[in-house]
Amino acid sequence: MYNFSYTRLKEYSKRLSVHIAAEKQKGLAIEVGSELNLKVKFSCFPRFRGKDKDPLAVLKQISSKPPLTKVSRKDRIVWPGWFCGTYTDNDLLEVLTETFTCLPLFLYNGFEALTAIVGT
Repeated sequence: MYNFSYTRLKEYSKRLSVHIAAEKQKGLAIEVGSELNLKVKFSCFPRFRGKDKDPLAVLKQISSKPPLTKVSRKDRIVWPGWFCGTYTDNDLLEVLTETFTCLPLFLYNGFEALTAIVGT
């Protein structure tokens, strides 16, 4: 990822939430007719990496709160996705400039349309 910053995770969460909302209005993000309120949260995990030189893993969670639910009810996670570094050869890390963060492993579970939006 180009110019990725772990200190800007809240900003990334807001941007992806807005983008998904725009796609939802087009009928692309979730099933047509579904009125779920979606929210995105980014988190990083310093201890979730293969080697000390690997970048920190990033978890993206898309959650929803269906309409007419109790205020105290927790949001339901509808799409979790992990971006992780899994290097067997750290030579690649030495070649990349500091402007790039390489997290080649992408694990996810959820709607295909959300996966396409997050992946791009």
